[in-house]
Amino acid sequence: MIKKFFAHIIYEFIWLLYAGTIFFILPLIAKSKSKGHLPKPPFILCVTHVGNFDPLFVVRTSGQYRAKALYQVDGPYPLVRFLYKAIWRFRVTQDPQIKQALNKKTIRDTISHLKNGGTVMIFPEGYWNWEKKLYPGVAVIAHRANVPIVPVGIENGYVFKPELDAEPPLKAVRRVIRDYRKCGTVTIHYGDALYPDVSQKEEADVQQIMKAIEKVFSEYYSEFYNMKGPKWIE
Repeated sequence: MIKKFFAHIIYEFIWLLYAGTIFFILPLIAKSKSKGHLPKPPFILCVTHVGNFDPLFVVRTSGQYRAKALYQVDGPYPLVRFLYKAIWRFRVTQDPQIKQALNKKTIRDTISHLKNGGTVMIFPEGYWNWEKKLYPGVAVIAHRANVPIVPVGIENGYVFKPELDAEPPLKAVRRVIRDYRKCGTVTIHYGDALYPDVSQKEEADVQQIMKAIEKVFSEYYSEFYNMKGPKWIE
C-alpha cells in the first residue's frame, strides 16, 4: 500500500514535468496547430507515427494532457521505460518471453481505462512506420471497449530515419530538436471518428475498422509526405 502510494506521487511529479514541457517548452522547438474536431471522451487517438515527438504534439493540440498511450521500449534503457510508464502507463512488447502475458494485460488495462472515461493514444504502425504494416490492437480495443477511434495525421513533422534508431537517447533527442526547428509549424489533423459495430463478431468488426484506418493513413502519408501508407495484412 505504501509502495503504491509513493509510486503514485513519483508518477504524478513526472507527469507534471511532462505536461509543463509540452505547454511551455515544446512551442519553443516547433509551433503546432490542429485541424478537425474531437468527440467527447472516451475515445482512442489512432496516430500516424513519423517522429519522436508525435505524442507531444497530439497532446498539446488536443488538450488531452491526461491521455495515456500504448508504448514499446524493448531496448536497454531502463530509465526510458520508467519514464514512459509514469507518463503513458500501457507498455507493449515484441519480446517473445513476455509478449503474450504483458500485451494481454495491457489490452485489459487499456479497455478498463477507456470504460472509465479515459483517452488513449495508439500508434497502429508499431514501433516505427518504416515497416509499412498496421497492427490490429487498436481495433480490438475499440471493439471491446465500444469507443470511437479518431485517425490522427501529422503534417510537416520530422520523419525519423531507421538507420538512426541505435543512437543513444540523449544524442537522439538533441538531433531531433534541431531537425524539428527546421520544420516550421506542425499541423495535427483529427479525422472523422470511426465507430465500432459491436453487433458484429469481433473478427469482422476488426477487419472493417482496420481497412478504414488503412485508407485514412494512406491519404495522410500521400498528402503530407508523398509516401505510401502502411498496409493492413489480414
